[in-house]
Amino acid sequence: MHLFRLSLLTLWVRKTWVIILLLTCGLPFVMPHMAPVETVPKLMPPARAHAAWLVVWGVGILWGLSQAARLGDGNSRTGVGNYLRARGEGSLKQMVSMWSALMIFLLPVVLIAVVICLVAAMPGDPEEKGLWVATNLQAAFLFLVAIGPLALLGIGLSSRFGSMVGFVVPAGLCLYGLYGVGHLAETIKMGGNPILEWLYIVSPQYHLADLTPRLIFKMGQVEWSSFAGFLGYFALLGGMLGGLSLLLFRTEPLRS
Repeated sequence: MHLFRLSLLTLWVRKTWVIILLLTCGLPFVMPHMAPVETVPKLMPPARAHAAWLVVWGVGILWGLSQAARLGDGNSRTGVGNYLRARGEGSLKQMVSMWSALMIFLLPVVLIAVVICLVAAMPGDPEEKGLWVATNLQAAFLFLVAIGPLALLGIGLSSRFGSMVGFVVPAGLCLYGLYGVGHLAETIKMGGNPILEWLYIVSPQYHLADLTPRLIFKMGQVEWSSFAGFLGYFALLGGMLGGLSLLLFRTEPLRS
């Protein structure tokens, strides 16, 4: 997989991953001190967990999706995609190669967050420890299945429309699914509107993948039946985004 190795090397030589890892390791211990949690020591561990996963989502959206867009744009703009296609590597293989390289760099970010939560934010109550471990593992898995298809969309969009579009559209979609959908739901509660209700139904529910409220308030893991439903939803959404990405993906540069 020549493009896979090329994408890995490209991400490696950019060196931005060094900053990302430093922020992932340091911010969860710095951010809680920006709020008055020191007066209540028992709030410090949940605050660290909150900060750790907040950083993961920030890195995934700002760094992960921007790198996906740069990879897709560079592959088509430089002619590498056309060269590889001539050697027998089709669109699907090229997309998966770039996506796999990016996810390899995102995996340590998720792993660091889980380790911080299990080492520096583990509850003292023995009964809560098992729930805490399960919740963090669920959070890690849901993050990956949510951000992965968005990275594919970024690769597909950027190969056709450029890196700016390839970053802004998936990032906006993710932020809307995380926060905008909640505001839309509150608006619907204030007054029923068929158009808004339809919009809510078709909106991506990325807030389901963010389990930080359960960690902050120690609500425990998501019930496994509900968790399986979440996975099914994101699998379906990911399949749709993956198919759209493949349709959009192009290997040759746009002709001016």
